[in-house]
Amino acid sequence: MSEAALTISGLDVRYPGGGRAVRGVDLSVAPGESFALAGESGCGKTSLARAVLGLLPPDARCAGSIRVGGVELVGAPKRTLRAVRGIEVGYVPQDPVTAFDPLRRVGHHVAQAWRAHRRTPPPGAVARLVAEMGIPDAAVRLRDWPHQWSGGMLQRATIAAAVAHRPRLVVADEPTSALDADLAGSVLTTLRAASPSLLLISHDLALIAEHADRVGVLYGGRLVEVGDAAGVLAAPRHPYTAALVASVPRPGAGLPEPLPGRPPAPTETIPGCPFAARCPVVRERCADEVPPMRDGVACWAVSHG
Repeated sequence: MSEAALTISGLDVRYPGGGRAVRGVDLSVAPGESFALAGESGCGKTSLARAVLGLLPPDARCAGSIRVGGVELVGAPKRTLRAVRGIEVGYVPQDPVTAFDPLRRVGHHVAQAWRAHRRTPPPGAVARLVAEMGIPDAAVRLRDWPHQWSGGMLQRATIAAAVAHRPRLVVADEPTSALDADLAGSVLTTLRAASPSLLLISHDLALIAEHADRVGVLYGGRLVEVGDAAGVLAAPRHPYTAALVASVPRPGAGLPEPLPGRPPAPTETIPGCPFAARCPVVRERCADEVPPMRDGVACWAVSHG
């Protein structure tokens, strides 16, 4: 059996002041798999992605284990993290426009994928790579300034840079949030095709259902449900996943009812399930005991037959 592209065990991410953004997360991404992390803002998705990339703030504290290609990243020296980032792990940012220096041509930015590791791009490599992302006349268009490219084209250029070294894993943090719906689907199709394995951070459940093999749902820094993306989103078992799916507007159905209450703050101490205070099927033990992940769901109210 081939080694997982990414293995996370017992991951905790804490910030100064007691904020605990990620709480004991376990997950893995198999070679060739697209794994999505879903959840509302503040649930810990971006902190988890930054931990994988080694891009947490210097005063953040990371515990547990993150392994990429057999390399342990938690506690690794900066030299190791720099070597892994870009070579073993590619990164596609959220906003392609702000990712580009307006005073540098597009080709310069893509070529930085090599120069960041003190390498020189092979002749024609940048143009070939950008052409593979669906940009016509790539050799000519690489001489353009960023403002001459659309948001969708710029995002394709960031994908080209992310996969330049054929990494084991690509991490994409809300890569389509700055794009319209038509462009978002097209860009994700390109991203999926170009990525050996993909960790996709997104709040867009429709895109997750279409472009991810599996999904993990985060709430209050904990993974509450994980499984086949289409199956989880069609028939959610955790009450929070069900509420998240129900919050998606549907044509002709009117606006969905908001979920009462608020998510827990990272600074809150949560001895039990983080969703207990908002859960419609809460049990007595939910507030005091963290439910274990069983059969892809962490919930005391779910029966396991």
